[in-house]
Formats: sequence, structure tokens, C-alpha cells
Amino acid sequence: MSLSNPLKKLALCVILDLDGTLFNTDALVSEVLRGVLGKYGKQWDGREVHKTVGKTPLEAAAAIVEDYELPCTANEFMSGTVT
Repeated sequence: MSLSNPLKKLALCVILDLDGTLFNTDALVSEVLRGVLGKYGKQWDGREVHKTVGKTPLEAAAAIVEDYELPCTANEFMSGTVT
């Protein structure tokens, strides 16, 4: 490894784990959703999780806002802004 550019060879590849194969993020997402929805007086129960899997963050937020009838936009929901 060259001292002039030591970071160049540290990463040879990147693994994208979008389906929970290597890292189980479902529990983390559920915990965050419980907290955010709690600010709106709602309870995350995972009943509509199939509407968020494989979606972009904005699409998933829009589905949650609609399903839980939240008084905010998907962007506000994603930013954590509580009205």
C-alpha cells in the first residue's frame, strides 16, 4: 500500500445488503417507526410492512402516512417534523 494514497486500497468492494441477508435491520426500522408514530399517537404494529419493503424511503413514508392517516406529508414524516 502506497503511503501517498493509503485509503485507495482499503475498500476493494462494497456489499449492498437490501434484503436483510447480512444485517437484520427490520428490528431497527420497527423501533424507529414505533417512536415516530408514537409522536402522532399511533402505534406501529407492522400490519402494512409489505407496503414499505423494496420501496424508496419516500415511497415507504408515503405509504405509512396514508395507512396511519397522519397529518403530515411524507417528507415531513421522513424528517421527523411533528405537526
